[in-house]
Amino acid sequence: MGRDDANSPRSGSRSRSDTEDEDHGHSHHHERSRSRSRSHLRHRERRRSDSSDRESDALKQYWNVVKEDSRNFDAWTQLLQYVEHLDDTKAARKAYDAFFKRYPYCYGYWRKYAEFERRHKHYERTIEVYERGVSAVGLSVDLWLHYLSYAQEIYQHQDNAVQKIRAIYDRALKACGMDFRSDKLWKEYISFEENNGALQRAGALYDLLFSTPTQLYSSHFERYQLFVNSYEPDRIISEEEYNEIFAEVEANLKKSMDGELFLIEEYEDETPSDCLSESGEQPAKKICKRRKHCEEALRVLRLEILERRRKKYISNEQEISLRWTFEENIKRPYFHVKPLERAQLRNWHTYLDFEISRGDTQRCIILFERCLVACAIYEEMWIKYARYLDKINDVQQARMVYRRATETHLPRNANLHLAYSAFEENHGDPEKASHILSEFDHRHPGYGIIALRRIGIERRLAKGQAEDGRAPDYSQVISRFERLIHDPLTPTKISTFYALKLARFHARIRNDRKLAEKIIKDAITRDKENPDLYLTLLDLKYTVSPLNEDDVLAAFDYALSSDSLSVENKLRFSQRKLDFLEDLGTSITKLQEHLEFHMKLQKSIEVGGTKRKADSRTKG
Repeated sequence: MGRDDANSPRSGSRSRSDTEDEDHGHSHHHERSRSRSRSHLRHRERRRSDSSDRESDALKQYWNVVKEDSRNFDAWTQLLQYVEHLDDTKAARKAYDAFFKRYPYCYGYWRKYAEFERRHKHYERTIEVYERGVSAVGLSVDLWLHYLSYAQEIYQHQDNAVQKIRAIYDRALKACGMDFRSDKLWKEYISFEENNGALQRAGALYDLLFSTPTQLYSSHFERYQLFVNSYEPDRIISEEEYNEIFAEVEANLKKSMDGELFLIEEYEDETPSDCLSESGEQPAKKICKRRKHCEEALRVLRLEILERRRKKYISNEQEISLRWTFEENIKRPYFHVKPLERAQLRNWHTYLDFEISRGDTQRCIILFERCLVACAIYEEMWIKYARYLDKINDVQQARMVYRRATETHLPRNANLHLAYSAFEENHGDPEKASHILSEFDHRHPGYGIIALRRIGIERRLAKGQAEDGRAPDYSQVISRFERLIHDPLTPTKISTFYALKLARFHARIRNDRKLAEKIIKDAITRDKENPDLYLTLLDLKYTVSPLNEDDVLAAFDYALSSDSLSVENKLRFSQRKLDFLEDLGTSITKLQEHLEFHMKLQKSIEVGGTKRKADSRTKG
């Protein structure tokens, strides 16, 4: 083949042009691929962005509902369900934290919050949530048990694991061990100590349990019998008690049998280590010594141990029988925003009264706390609890109960704030008493009773500060009344209400009837159709001693000459005037004249009523 042939386009060699064309083609192909990839990424990002926007909008909508009405429990639960669905840590924390400020007794949601943190591997946060939960609703046995289960899981490879877990069990027992339905906590704690070889601790827990009324009391004694019959006596009771019982047994058995009552044997300590290695291996076992009692000594020792506990058990059973009916009638021991049945409320009241009559302060406090979980929406339960604490001179705890009620559970309840204010005033702090009401009035204006109580505090304070028989300085009281009466935002009827109160204050406390009369007449100019104002004016004249007949009749005529009072109200005043003239009047002429006026008024009402009926029939 010639050189030209070899270099011709037909040869196997590829020309630069061919290579360039091919490279150009590949370039276009890669460019199209990259373009499609970028387009696909942008599309995915847009979809993610659209999805994120939709989720954000939905979250805002859920939040808007609870912000509009923080008492809408269903809206709160829907918000929490949605943030769980979003699985976003920040959104969930914000929602749960806000929810628990309003509803701290919802133990199930504390569990959900803790599980959420755990699911996201925020282990320290999980502990924090459980701690907040048991602080808020310490009587929740279930919440403590879930906390303990988690604690055992995370502490098992740490130093002093048993001590750490035991400390939580102790706190749980202190918080809710006296709850009638705390059996599961007792059972688990005893098993924990037994499994860790702390048999004397387990025995001591049984001793406490036999003095605590609980629902499953009989099953605990059955388990205790198995416990006693499974171990040597000196391992399950205190050294002091063992020595006491053994001395009695030894003195009796020595009379009837020969030989030693026990032997000393060596054994491997199989108590689990306080800390497992990461591989799960236990350290080398220790060789220890212990007593092994002979069969007869063992039998007698165990009988004595059980007999001593049986006495406690029987005494506890009697206490339980006194409470059994009350406990059976508690159908809803947990928190809910729905009202309780009246029978349930009566049962709580009766149960509390029973426990108070027994005089055991600790049992009363536990029962009150249980009651508040179920009855958190009832003001009377909070007030009953606070007053009980106040009565036993636990003023600080009573104050804390009022704060819990007014700041968290029933922040819009006027009666609770009035009770809290009265408590502080009674304990010598009128400024705080007034501040409590002032804050409530600022957040929830319009409660006349709140304004009146604040005035009452001012009045009592002024009287208490008066010295050397001087007249109290009531200027603050009067100015507060006048501001309320003349405030343009005060509705007419409420303004009249305050005017009546101020007039009564001047008449009864300051003995200034003229000023009282002026206040009433001023109020009539603003509320001409209100019969209560005319009645108060009449009362001012009626209660003067000695009675001034002309003044009383003038007050009657003031009402009867009104252009604004209804005919029906005028008839009532006319009848009262007639009665007055008949019973206390000095002029027969005036009596006859008014009788004639009264009959005409009565006739006009009858005619008017007949005419209205006729008109009604015509229209019909």
